[in-house]
Amino acid sequence: PRLFSLADDQAFASFWQTEKGSRSALSPVYFTANDPRINIVYPLGKEHCLYATISLRTLWDKIIHTRLGSTGYAFLVNEKGEIIAHHNHEYESSRRPAADIPAVAQALKAVTVGSSEYLHPWTKKHIVGAYAPVQSLHWGIVIQQDKDEAYLSVSRMRSQALMLIVISLAGASLCALFIARSMTRPLVRLTEAARHIAQKDFTVRVSVKTHDELQDLAETFNEMTRELQHYDQMQVDKIVEEKTKTDAVMFSIADGLIMTDREGRIQLANTQAKEITGLPETGWQNEPLWHFVTNPQIRDTFEQLIKNPGETAAKEIEIKVNNLTQHYQFTTREVITPDKKDKIGLVTAIRNITLEKELNRMKDDFLHSITHDLRNPMTSIRGFLKFLMDGVGGPVNAQQKKMLETMDRASHRLMRLINDILDIAKLESGRMTLALGDVDLKHLAQRTIEIAEGQALKKSIALTIDCPQELHAIKGDVELLERVFTNLVSNSLKFTPDNGKVTVRLLDRQEHIEASVIDNGEGIPAEYIQKIFDKFQQVAGQRKGGTGLGLTICKHIIESHLGMIKVESKLGEGSVFTFTIPKNLTVDSLITQKLTVTQQ
Repeated sequence: PRLFSLADDQAFASFWQTEKGSRSALSPVYFTANDPRINIVYPLGKEHCLYATISLRTLWDKIIHTRLGSTGYAFLVNEKGEIIAHHNHEYESSRRPAADIPAVAQALKAVTVGSSEYLHPWTKKHIVGAYAPVQSLHWGIVIQQDKDEAYLSVSRMRSQALMLIVISLAGASLCALFIARSMTRPLVRLTEAARHIAQKDFTVRVSVKTHDELQDLAETFNEMTRELQHYDQMQVDKIVEEKTKTDAVMFSIADGLIMTDREGRIQLANTQAKEITGLPETGWQNEPLWHFVTNPQIRDTFEQLIKNPGETAAKEIEIKVNNLTQHYQFTTREVITPDKKDKIGLVTAIRNITLEKELNRMKDDFLHSITHDLRNPMTSIRGFLKFLMDGVGGPVNAQQKKMLETMDRASHRLMRLINDILDIAKLESGRMTLALGDVDLKHLAQRTIEIAEGQALKKSIALTIDCPQELHAIKGDVELLERVFTNLVSNSLKFTPDNGKVTVRLLDRQEHIEASVIDNGEGIPAEYIQKIFDKFQQVAGQRKGGTGLGLTICKHIIESHLGMIKVESKLGEGSVFTFTIPKNLTVDSLITQKLTVTQQ
């Protein structure tokens, strides 16, 4: 044990002034006869402690005698950045502040080793410094060396590497020159032969006698040329065979076929197409179709189908030849490559449908004749049924009245079917008169809803209208358009379940008025969407007493107004029937329609 005073021993004083016995303490470094020392105080309970003095001479000697080259050395700094170990004892004894040296500042902040380059603030030299923190004591060890000396070995290695690169390049150039001279002539021959093959001249052969890999390459090249020649001949034979088959198919079918590009230039045409369109036997290949087709109807049809192509487009025309009427159906489809990436043209099939048209006309005439002849007797039957139900022929008991009511409903349904057939006949034959006048579609829709409200109340269906405050007035036949609304609303109410919803929506578009009847009913299966507007079409499993002609009549009425009608539906979720009427409908624009047009 040795005597000490608290004023002299900072470590012990620090320990004693804190909570007694709670932790150990270290004193700053101090010198005793040039011997660096540090004191450690370690508590042993509340009243006793272990006090030790440690000499750091061995560590100081290692730091002081650590040298790198002629300019590199190490030194140690304390937590304040003061030098406490240095080969210059004057710095050490005076504890010269060194925090302005970048490596020292980094060492005191760092938690791991590192290095950096910097300008020494004392010597004004460029220095490379490495540092490592002594975390337990908050000290830092720094090694620094002049940059020029530190990178001397790197400079020497760089010079040596540069010299090796120059020597290697020179040697490689000499080798390349020698190899190029030995390979140039055979390669020129191979290049010339490849040029001939690119021009499909497979008779060329290459002769090389170098007895090395180039000779093997030339022999392989010749073998490849023979195989290409054989393959080319096979392809030619295959193309001829496929063309023969294609021509046989095209010229054997009864329909006319014409293939054009998207500008209307003819690529292919069979005999039937030439006869129908008037194409000459030769001279039309890659020429515009319009230069050869003189019939204005056929020409206009091709212009519409080719200049406005869709995935599939069809149009029917009527042509008179020698006082005989011929009907043709033009169907155009896009020609797409097998990978479905490129569209290479359009193919148009021309089918003579005169016989089908005549058969349909005969069938319709027969049906119309029969229905017309049935109308008068049916009118009489309904009249006498009315007399019987009113008791004109005598008293009617309850059972008889019930029978008469059943007969009345059946006759009414039959009468409606007869009227629908006759109306369609008028629309198709042009005997229906279109009385063109001002039409307020909003008022028309509201009146239709008021009439159908009783039918909706029976099934507790919410029947509403969705329309803007101001709606553009249009020209049209009020009675026919009201019939469209009535048919569509009645149809939706019929197929909408109890507590459902039917909405009539009107929208003012830029060039037309759009009307929709929306319901949340049974919906229409996808296979019926395209044919739902055809005559007598009813969805299997959804027949509810209709004639199958209501939607057909709607289609004819809307098309007679130069509009369009369509349906969107999903099974089990409902349907949306939508039709459009142009805003600028006039008598002149209806001249081409098969209707008698009057203006009110």
